[in-house]
Parts: sequence; structure tokens; C-alpha cells
Amino acid sequence: MNTWPGGHCHAMSQSDHESWNADNYPGTRQLCCDCDEPTGRCEEDSIYADDEGEHGPLCEECWGRIKPSD
Repeated sequence: MNTWPGGHCHAMSQSDHESWNADNYPGTRQLCCDCDEPTGRCEEDSIYADDEGEHGPLCEECWGRIKPSD
């Protein structure tokens, strides 16, 4: 899990968030477990490949490659 300033999850202004991420990469950014790129999501809306939450978080591109077809 990524770290937060002061060790706890809290609201930050966009400029504070950008500064924290630049100095503490990946900072609060959630990285895909398959490609190590930012997912563009947060913990509350993470994508996992299974219902147990064991394979993830995933970015939408990686999830699209492994998701079961309907």
C-alpha cells in the first residue's frame, strides 16, 4: 500500500497532492500490479481480477486483458 503524509489517509489540495506524489513516488498513486503504471483509481474503486481481491489492483488495460468474457 502507498504511504500518505503523516501516515494517514486524508484530503489534500491538488497542489499538495501533486507535490507529495512528485517527492514520494508513487506517493498516493495506486500502481497496477501487472504493469506498474498508475491505475487512475483509488483504494475505494480499485479493480481486481477476482472477487477475493487477491490479484490487483489493476489498471483498466490490464484488467481488460484478463477479465472473463461475458
